[in-house]
Amino acid sequence: MLRGALLVLSTFLGCAGLPGSMKLAAGRVLPPVAANATSENCRMIENDAARLRCYQQFSVTIAQEGGTKDRPSPIDMWRLVRTPDPIGGREAVSITRTADIPKSDLEFAGLMLRCGEKSVEVLIVLVRAFPPRAHPKVEVSAGSAAAEFTASVVPPEVLLLLPHEATALAAGSWQAATELTVTVEDERGAIRGVVPLTGLGRALALLRSNCPAP
Repeated sequence: MLRGALLVLSTFLGCAGLPGSMKLAAGRVLPPVAANATSENCRMIENDAARLRCYQQFSVTIAQEGGTKDRPSPIDMWRLVRTPDPIGGREAVSITRTADIPKSDLEFAGLMLRCGEKSVEVLIVLVRAFPPRAHPKVEVSAGSAAAEFTASVVPPEVLLLLPHEATALAAGSWQAATELTVTVEDERGAIRGVVPLTGLGRALALLRSNCPAP
């Protein structure tokens, strides 16, 4: 499970190669990850659990650069990710958006929309893993619209799949909002996060145009 979670988080957070528009955020560095750390430092750790903690700490040092020079467009802030199936099945295609770091808990990574077998699926990406059979409550709000869902935990247990009603919201009212507020809650407590939604409409259209044929 740890290896799968590491792969998801490193891909989601862009740890394989951070864009030039990203830099370390002042005041958010957690020990033992130094201010000049890179994802290569995490990769060199042999112990799975220690490596995951390194990625977790490294991820919260990332923030978008505040200047206007070379600022990415809203569509560029969504990442289109293709993951080949190692056994030759259909590739996984998704768009991802990382959390607004200052507004989010450290265990909240962001939002993923991916090509499902029948339609686009909406998933919340976390750093904390959940038991495979858990069904945490997820509250979302965008603008004046709010909804509550019962999520399903999907491999590698850092992904929470929302029901198809969330897909309808992503294709509709979420596109008129600037950000999505998310609260995930179970018996261990609540995880809260905020995801910017600017550019969602175009990113979703791009995703659908890249979904593999059924």
